[in-house]
Amino acid sequence: MVGRKVDLIIVGQGIAGSWLADELLSRGKEILVINYETKNTSSLKAAGLFNPITGKKMTKTWLADQVFPVLENRYQKLERTLNKKFLNPIPIYRPFNTAGEKNEWSTKVEETGYLNFVEKLVSQPIGYQHIQDELGGIILKRSGYVDLKSFLSSFRDYLIDKGVYKSEMFDYKALEFVSEKIKYKDIEAEKVIFCEGPNLDNPFFKELPFKLVRGEVMDIECGLAEDHIINRGVFMIPKNGYHTIGSTYDHKNLSFEPQPEGISNIKRRLSKLFTGPYRIKEKRAGIRPATFDRKPFIGLHHEIKTLGIFNGFGTKGVSLTPFFASNFVDFLEGKAKIETEADVQRVY
Repeated sequence: MVGRKVDLIIVGQGIAGSWLADELLSRGKEILVINYETKNTSSLKAAGLFNPITGKKMTKTWLADQVFPVLENRYQKLERTLNKKFLNPIPIYRPFNTAGEKNEWSTKVEETGYLNFVEKLVSQPIGYQHIQDELGGIILKRSGYVDLKSFLSSFRDYLIDKGVYKSEMFDYKALEFVSEKIKYKDIEAEKVIFCEGPNLDNPFFKELPFKLVRGEVMDIECGLAEDHIINRGVFMIPKNGYHTIGSTYDHKNLSFEPQPEGISNIKRRLSKLFTGPYRIKEKRAGIRPATFDRKPFIGLHHEIKTLGIFNGFGTKGVSLTPFFASNFVDFLEGKAKIETEADVQRVY
């Protein structure tokens, strides 16, 4: 017997599930979010950083020109809806490693593709005590971090208030496929979309080539000024009296607990950027839902078109999920195609 009818069931309420739920609600869809509440979620463990220029070579991140110009507005709009503050726009200071890198950026910054993300070049130390930046560096804009604990908890409360949230572990065996619809226990839906992060137990998408990766961060008290996120070798994110430092990448030991070798790795890299004293407040680790090609898996199952996936955002969840939530719902409404590099059909 059907007790409730909805358009879509969303499984998981991490960054991906939250943004997909928000997009669907904004378009008047009837949804139900089913979420297993556990402390071991990648979204809750993540530092929340968003950064348009990344990597050792400091190149624009994937889709930066489409994603970052609207990113802050999307989060600010949701802040108003939830009456909660969780977006923290902060410029990133990237000290130069070499004179060659400094010279390269003196011309690179003039390129049209980078002007939207570069605030200015600094040719001498910026003035942070104990920071190794003898050659100066580059200051990036349209960057910052999201307080993910506040974001996720306030959005969960929002869903609860709307009566569209259920706290439970999803039971795949309870799914029934009936007349191009899905029945889950006493709920009937047009589709079920899985936003489960690093959970690989889903029998319908178990063949997807995820490449999970553990990442550690640690929070420290170090007395450093808080005007910029500082990023060279490690990131140092100022968070109201302390800094979050990270991160590591380990594809082998997929533990949700920080490992001694991972923390030692962070300390070693931090020592090359920051030479002052500090006290460690907390260490934590999470498992990122990364994929074989570092692009998310978005779309419908190749055979069962009532099942979909919105997952695999890796380290870019904060920046990419608002953009792709709109893209995916446009696809579901027949208005657009999924971005080719993110379409799950690429692996079938």
